[in-house]
Order: sequence, then C-alpha cells, then structure tokens
Amino acid sequence: MTKLYTSDESSSADQVYQRLRRLLIEGYYPPGTRLIEERLAQDLGVSRTPVRQALVRAAAEGLVQIFPNRGAVARNFTTNDLLEMYDLRALLEGHAAYLAAQHITAAQLERMEAAAAALEASLQQHFDRREDEVHFLVEQNAIFHQTIAEAAGNQRLIAMLNQIVAIPLQFRSFYWYRAEERHISNFFHRSILTALKLGDGDRARAMMREHIFYGRDVLLQSRRTETAASGEE
Repeated sequence: MTKLYTSDESSSADQVYQRLRRLLIEGYYPPGTRLIEERLAQDLGVSRTPVRQALVRAAAEGLVQIFPNRGAVARNFTTNDLLEMYDLRALLEGHAAYLAAQHITAAQLERMEAAAAALEASLQQHFDRREDEVHFLVEQNAIFHQTIAEAAGNQRLIAMLNQIVAIPLQFRSFYWYRAEERHISNFFHRSILTALKLGDGDRARAMMREHIFYGRDVLLQSRRTETAASGEE
C-alpha cells in the first residue's frame, strides 16, 4: 500500500495527530470507517504508538469514536450534531467578528481582501481536477475566517472555533457548492469585510451569523439530496 507520508518526515506525536486530523477532515477515511492502528501507521509512515495517541486526541475532539471491542471509528455526524455545531459556530464566529472590528489591523484587512478576491476570481479559474479546486476554496476560505479569529485576539475563542469548524462535512460541502451559492458566499465575505473596515462590530457580527447559517442550509440540503439519491439506487 502506498504511504501517504514518508518516514523521513517528522513523526512527533503532534504532527502525527495533525496529519490524521487532516485526513479525517478531508474525508480520506469516510464516516463509519474502522481506523485500524496498523493501517494508519502504514498510511502515516510512523509506528503505532503515536497513532494510538493521535486517535485518543481525535476522539477528544469529536472526530473519532472509540468503542469497546471494536476500536476507533471515524465519526458519522448526525443532522442534530450539525445543527448544534452550526448554532455554536454562528455564536462564536459572530462574536469574533464583533471583536475583530475593534482590533483588526491594516495587514489583516489586506489578507482578507486577497482571500475574498481569490475566491471571487476562482469562479472564472480553470482547475485540472475538482479536488484541486476544492482544496483552493477551502484554503482561501480558511484564511478569511482565521484572520477574523486572529484579529479578535481571544485565544480561547480561537481554540473553540478550531474544534467546531474543522469537521469532515464542512470540507465536503465545498464539493456541493454551485456557482450561485458561491456568489452568495462571496457576497457575505464582502459584506463582512466592509463592516470590519468601517469598524462596525454589530454589522460584522450580523453578517457573519447570516453567512454561517446560509452555509448550514446549503450543507443540510445537499446532504438530504445525496441521501435521497442513494436511496433510489
């Protein structure tokens, strides 16, 4: 089996965890997949000890479930899970946007401007593979949102957002976004950016919450459509 990572890469426990976390978030191990330590060790190019530690951390973060006599399994998020997580995300990211309006720097605004422009330009950009396009969208979207969290200046808030934002279906949702939905998402980004430039925390918070709830609705509708299609086959 081809290794995803070679053994000459750093194999510290934290880096092994970050690699596993990324594979789970990007859907390399789909929900319900049994996460066998030996296979993971082979995929990651490390011994089983850091893999075992990484699984415990992933379980604590909610990405993995560990069952007696069955071992670790990639978590399958229910609709109720998603509703709860998006409610919390809207609350936390809305507050982050409110705080950021008071503290954001010119350099941070420039970074967000570049990310927003890249997302807009990507609608006309050619990608050789759909996977490349999705990775680009995820990266630029993360820059936009993470810069707001950084500008808020609250480390505990950042830690909480990292835990609830990076879930497998959040990554997969970018595969479901059509051009119309991407235009709407870009509109929200521009509205949030304008509010931050004006130092209008209330407006930034309101637009961020609308943005998060819109993303939730797209995700849930796409998931329902996919489930219905699978049932018809």
